[in-house]
This record gives sequence, C-alpha cells and structure tokens, in this order.
Amino acid sequence: MNEAALDALREELAALEAEERQVSAERRRLHDQIDRGFGQEATRVREREVSDLRRELHRRIDTLRERLGTPAGGQRTPSGLKRERVAWPGSIREL
Repeated sequence: MNEAALDALREELAALEAEERQVSAERRRLHDQIDRGFGQEATRVREREVSDLRRELHRRIDTLRERLGTPAGGQRTPSGLKRERVAWPGSIREL
C-alpha cells in the first residue's frame, strides 16, 4: 500500500477515534442518568442507540488498525511491547 493510502487510513482512524470519544462521553452521561434514577424510557432507548453506535465504531476502528498493522487492543510501551496485567502481592487481582 502506498504512503498516500496509508495516510488516508490514518486520517480516517483518527476521525473515528475522535468520534468514539464523543460517543463514549455521551454514553457515560446517559449511564449516569440511568444509575441515579433520572433515566426515563427515552434515556434507555437513546443509551441503546449510542451503545450500538459505539460498538460499530469499535469494529471499524479495529478493522482499520488491523489494516494498518497497529494493535487492536491493549496498551503498548514505547518499545512496542504489550503491557501485561500482573497481580502484585497484596493486590486485589491476587485474590
């Protein structure tokens, strides 16, 4: 794939990630309303719509990351190695 095509994919990925952040913020706000007992049926319907959109965005983001050879999930260190979640002595994960 040529560099121009890669740049276009990177731009699309950045736009999708920005949209996902906005959708996730709206979803959190809706969850807060529902959790605090202020959510009406319309709030629940909107939350389901937003959740569906968020899942679709995640699918598209993962597809683009795969095409770009970028990791689809997990955090990576600057060297590119994936960080593992470790149960430290005394941590709740150790239980």
